[in-house]
Amino acid sequence: MLRLIGTLARIVFGLTLASLAAGLVTVLFVDVGVLPGSSSRWPKTLGEIIDLSLLAATHIAIFSAFFVLIVAAIGEWFSIRALSFYLLAGIVIALLGFSAQYASEVAGQPTIFNDYAIKTFLTVGFFGGFVYWLAAGQFAGRAPAPTPALVTAPTPETAPPRPDKEDDVSVVITHPPVTETIEDRRLWRMPTLERLKFAKRDASAVPGVTATPTQDDEAPPSSRS
Repeated sequence: MLRLIGTLARIVFGLTLASLAAGLVTVLFVDVGVLPGSSSRWPKTLGEIIDLSLLAATHIAIFSAFFVLIVAAIGEWFSIRALSFYLLAGIVIALLGFSAQYASEVAGQPTIFNDYAIKTFLTVGFFGGFVYWLAAGQFAGRAPAPTPALVTAPTPETAPPRPDKEDDVSVVITHPPVTETIEDRRLWRMPTLERLKFAKRDASAVPGVTATPTQDDEAPPSSRS
């Protein structure tokens, strides 16, 4: 509830200041003789400017109150705090006021449709939107949530390499490699008796080596007949 009351008070305060600024700009666009004349007329001239500004600000506030409430509601609902949004809204409201005044003209009377009047309304809308943003628009809605800071993971500490020692890789061969030939495979696949005969034949082929008689050679002749 307190938040709603504070928001409404801020909107009314912004509308009041924006209307005063718009009324002052409107009066300054009219030739009221601020610079001409002696300095003795300046207090009277400033008094006239203030009176005319308050009168213009009252008319501007009455006309633009409904549109300002719509813009303020949109800004508060969507938390719009951009200056460009309120400047554009002020210019649009000023052009609506220009259109309403042009539509209420009587035929045959001097028209407001000229370059000077259009520039006046655009300037009034610009300053009105700017003052409203200063007073209320920049605080509209909820403040954006702060983005969490990225926390970098600590790098693991590694022990520096020791320059006095190097990684040496040594290979120890406990058993010499055995090369198996085709003749060895054929020999191991033979039956036991044939292997003994094959070994006896290889031994007799080597000079100076006497073949050892096997059990089959020592058998009596009667068993061979």
